[in-house]
Amino acid sequence: MRQKMLEKEISASEENVLGRTVYQKLAPLLIFVFSAVSIFLVNGLVFPAEVKTISLESGDVLELRYRELKPGEPLVLVWKEKKSDFLEVKFLEEKHLFNNSQPQPEFLLLGLDLALKPGLKTLEISAYKKKNLVSKSEFQLEIKPRDFPKKELTVDQKYVTPPKQVQERIKREAELLAVIYSLSTPEWLAAGSFVFPCEGKMFPNFGQQRIYNRVPRSVHAGIDIAVPTGHPIKATNSGRVVLASDLYFSGKTVIIDHGLGLFSTYCHLSRILVKRGDRVRTGQVIGKAGSTGLSTGPHLHWAIKIKEARIDPLSLFELEF
Repeated sequence: MRQKMLEKEISASEENVLGRTVYQKLAPLLIFVFSAVSIFLVNGLVFPAEVKTISLESGDVLELRYRELKPGEPLVLVWKEKKSDFLEVKFLEEKHLFNNSQPQPEFLLLGLDLALKPGLKTLEISAYKKKNLVSKSEFQLEIKPRDFPKKELTVDQKYVTPPKQVQERIKREAELLAVIYSLSTPEWLAAGSFVFPCEGKMFPNFGQQRIYNRVPRSVHAGIDIAVPTGHPIKATNSGRVVLASDLYFSGKTVIIDHGLGLFSTYCHLSRILVKRGDRVRTGQVIGKAGSTGLSTGPHLHWAIKIKEARIDPLSLFELEF
């Protein structure tokens, strides 16, 4: 179903004249079809998540939820039955702590970055009562290979070989983004189901290897949705705005922190309608679509990260949080 929804990607240059006319005439029908498919996705009727139960010797019971064990996928680890005071979870060289401070089930998010090499990965869970180790268990997760597409694009040469006068800016912006993604809000700020940020033609280009002006460059870490300039862009879920700025490569950009290390990013906007520190709700308009930064035409670049792990945005509609 999902692959039928995602049509073969076409370049923006092929849409410049004829494509815009066709889009305007078919827009009502496209929006209707898009909305219908979205309803199926949001209600979990397509590709239901896998759920594995993990029982520890300490008596604690957890659930591991995921769509697929492949690069670019999120994992949701839920503490269902609590017997210990806290759990220590180690995965992909990162450490996470579960505190038994709330009566309801708690969860944490683990990201499989799109560049993660396939193979067996160890999930280690240690249970403690007070400061005493009660049990320690290891589970092997087999990460399977995933094929990503390639795409050649022609862009302004200044984005392939940036001039010296902007290199300091690029470095400074990269450092800023690294700091943002390193700071994890311990509370879950999102609420309910995720929604699409806009209606439009969606390209199946997550993980795509970009070749700009015949030079291999960065991997495309989100999905593109073709919409006209000025089209409203909505927050995919509630959260806090942690960046609302004009960046060299991504143009006018908004980043929302949804808590527990999950961030959504909206790039190439023509206008930004929020500011850093704003609390936003699901579906709130945060900007208008455009073609600022490294862009070949009006569209939204929509990306999801769990800390530094680059995640397929469509996976959000197939998991329960």
